[in-house]
Amino acid sequence: MRYQPLVSILINNYNKQKYCVQALRSASFQSYKKVEIIFFDDCSDDESLKRIENLNKKLRKKIKIIKNKVRGNIYSFNQMAGIKKSIEKSKGKIICLMDSDDFFKKNKVKEIVNFFSNNPRQEILFDCPFIYKNKNDKKPSLENYFFRENKWPKFPPTSCISVRKNSLKKATKKIFVKKFDELWLDFRLATYFAINKNQFNLLKTNLTFYRNYQDSYDKRFKKYLNLQWWNRRSQAFDFILFLNSKKFKKNKYSFDFLLTKLIDKLNFIF
Repeated sequence: MRYQPLVSILINNYNKQKYCVQALRSASFQSYKKVEIIFFDDCSDDESLKRIENLNKKLRKKIKIIKNKVRGNIYSFNQMAGIKKSIEKSKGKIICLMDSDDFFKKNKVKEIVNFFSNNPRQEILFDCPFIYKNKNDKKPSLENYFFRENKWPKFPPTSCISVRKNSLKKATKKIFVKKFDELWLDFRLATYFAINKNQFNLLKTNLTFYRNYQDSYDKRFKKYLNLQWWNRRSQAFDFILFLNSKKFKKNKYSFDFLLTKLIDKLNFIF
């Protein structure tokens, strides 16, 4: 491999003591060795940090820890703030994002670097996840991920996203705004690069283990049956308008857009 840039793995953590060590180990023992690990802890009140401090010295030295001092009350904004601080501390030319309850296959970073080496004009890459419950219950995702020119793409989760650092820094200047509170980092990045850069690169290889459990927050978004789900869709359309008004115009009179706005408006009224 000729192209061997430093890769920064940014791990965001909040109260994931059960999983964070596995995430860190998967980042540490990559087959590609030019890796730095930045672990951002967002004011966890469990034993996440204690478990990391108790790692053996050799592994502990590989990890840069950022301890947040003040946590906000909007989860999506908290995630963006953590990533922003981690980017500022990173030195790698390629950024791999990871939620602390997920983990990587051993060859993931090597595959990511290979892609960017062979595609110098491409700025973002998604890999496919395994849906992971335990070591005896893991299977490739059956989701159909795809690109849409004037709408948000169907994309894998945050831990499946890798971006060139310079491109990510430019993107964050646009998308890290305290609006659209129901739209998380993965949606913002995927939509920004699809709408503004016309890029949706999917590596059809399962390189990330993703824990797809539903907590009380996620259950609000059961498709079609929950008004919060419609509110999120409404914000998604607003985000496209925020990014690119020309491409948004093709959505303006679509049945999908009109139905979404009608239901969201009724929810607001009642």
